[in-house]
Amino acid sequence: MTASCMLSHAEEHVHGPGCSHDHAAETKAEEHVHGPGCSHDHAAEPKAEEHVHGPGCSHDHAAETKTEEHVHGPGCSHDHVGHSHAPGETCSGGDAIIVEADARARDLVNMRIETVPAASDVLVHSLYGYLTTPDHAMQTYALPCGGRITLHVKSAQQVKKGDLLYSLQSPDIMEQQAEVIRINAALQRCEAEIATLESRIAELSAAGTRNKDLEVELANKKAEHAQQQHEFTAVQTRLRMLTLGGTLSEKDSLTVLEVRAEADGTVRNVGVTQGSWGEQGAPVVSMSNVQEMEIATTIYGSDVPQFTTIRATIPTGREQQAVAGTWRLAEEVDAATRTRELYFNPTAIPAGVQPGQLCRLDLYNAGNSHGMVSIPDTAVVKVGVDDVVFVEIAEGKFAMVKVHAGTSRRGMTPVAGLTPGQKIVVKGGYELKYLIPGDGQAKKAGHFHADGVFHEGEDH
Repeated sequence: MTASCMLSHAEEHVHGPGCSHDHAAETKAEEHVHGPGCSHDHAAEPKAEEHVHGPGCSHDHAAETKTEEHVHGPGCSHDHVGHSHAPGETCSGGDAIIVEADARARDLVNMRIETVPAASDVLVHSLYGYLTTPDHAMQTYALPCGGRITLHVKSAQQVKKGDLLYSLQSPDIMEQQAEVIRINAALQRCEAEIATLESRIAELSAAGTRNKDLEVELANKKAEHAQQQHEFTAVQTRLRMLTLGGTLSEKDSLTVLEVRAEADGTVRNVGVTQGSWGEQGAPVVSMSNVQEMEIATTIYGSDVPQFTTIRATIPTGREQQAVAGTWRLAEEVDAATRTRELYFNPTAIPAGVQPGQLCRLDLYNAGNSHGMVSIPDTAVVKVGVDDVVFVEIAEGKFAMVKVHAGTSRRGMTPVAGLTPGQKIVVKGGYELKYLIPGDGQAKKAGHFHADGVFHEGEDH
């Protein structure tokens, strides 16, 4: 045995007979996982720790908590700077590839966006109807009195509540105003005379005398005053009737009646010409109240599905807005078509919609949808063997998300993998798939959190 070797002959030296390595600090029972030729200093490395990144990892984990379970797996190189996962939080929806389309490209494909509905109920039926203006949503502004008309709106014009529709110069109004002034002046004179008589009688009474003539005159004046008050009330009421629905203003020393819109709406018809003379009761402007519009459609009377809730999808530009509302179903079935009328009244009408627009009605029945949401068939696109949906994450940017699609029913497909409230592409998704980078090309990617918020980051 040579002097340089301090090892026991009973030990099998894994480094070979000529090794001069100092193993004094090394536990003999330890199996060195890095191989016989490793000179790596493991003094600061806990011996009992299982390194999840493999034996050859030189990654600096100094700032990484050893007890943290990384939800993305041991091989994740994803940069999470600026995002902190909540305890137990995982990423829902999986990885998503991002594609971009500029405004011109979106216009070319006539892209349409729709909001993912809630998943609380089960979709049982979908059908289409048109926005209509029922009779109760129509309002006609007629002349409260005769006069010369000045129009301030045109047919098909959109107006807001308070907008000026027409103004009227009427001799009847001016005559009635003069009558109000005349009777009011007589009323004030009568009140002054009564006050004078009462004062004179009081003075005589204080002197211990009475004047029966003054007392009779006072009684007559009080009766006259009561009559004048009645007349004054009558002429005021008459003036209000002549100006019903409008307000009086002065223009060029003439009284003008201005009639304004009582609600937002659309001018359906103008019944007079500019500057014409109209008689009392003549219709001037007919308007439809936008907020009173309803969606009308028909449903087979012999096969009405069981439903408890209806949600409407109304086009608003490039988006499809989902709205709640109330509905009513006709009791009688049309003998010729065997259908019933179904009317849906939205709780709120989106701005800019017009009568005649085609809308979708989705009929739901209370029940368990198992977390699935129903979206239009056109939103689901095949990419290879996967069903995907493009979710709008910013203007012109869309995340391609894989979904699990169920069986289509009347133009709607139940899917899992989306979050209610997300905005998805329902027209134009087929074209977007051709913008997906091919193999070997750099891909922008990210992932959705459980609340549906998208976090952009490197592909992992």
